[in-house]
Amino acid sequence: MSFIGDALTILIKDLLLELRGRESLSLMLFLSLLILVIFNFAFNPDKDNVSSMAAGILWVIFAFSGILGMGRMSVAERDEDAYLSVIFSPVSAESFYLGKALGNLLFLMIMECFTLFFFAVLFDFEKIIGLLPQLLPALFLGTLGFALVGTLFSFLSTASRYGEILLPFLYLPVVVPVILGGVTSMDMILNGKSGEAGKWIQLLVVFDMLYLAISLLVFRYLIEE
Repeated sequence: MSFIGDALTILIKDLLLELRGRESLSLMLFLSLLILVIFNFAFNPDKDNVSSMAAGILWVIFAFSGILGMGRMSVAERDEDAYLSVIFSPVSAESFYLGKALGNLLFLMIMECFTLFFFAVLFDFEKIIGLLPQLLPALFLGTLGFALVGTLFSFLSTASRYGEILLPFLYLPVVVPVILGGVTSMDMILNGKSGEAGKWIQLLVVFDMLYLAISLLVFRYLIEE
């Protein structure tokens, strides 16, 4: 099978397992809704200032829900000795990584769409749904970088019994450029400065390419260790 074909096989396998178990995605959705409710009661923003707070609130939710979900998926792989299956199977480590990253990307995007919808409802901010076509490039590129790094670091953290605790401390400093680009570009679009968001979107493209190249090079050695 081809490199892409192997990656898609891994992706389909993860989708089927998630549909059967409903562990990681349901956990992310529940946590995102819980944090949304907490923010809604804590800040009680009105229509005049919600647009200035929306990007920051949303990316805090994306980050913490995403870390929890990706960490849970990698722990499941460790518990089932999936690493050994990769080493002794014809599927390359790079294909395995890409398939896992695509799965994480898909689950993150589902969680983000869910969060955006309930954000619009809870904060009475329907404007964000109308601006979704403009937000989508920045949201997708930011989430892609988040998934690429998160897939690598979630597997790295499983080497320790305290991996799920260590993951945020290892992962967040590396992914800061992606979070910063996502927050800033989304904030500009929501506040009528779409033209100025272009340079931040370009920055996201650069970091996504960098993260992908480094992760593909490192992941094989990580699996073997």
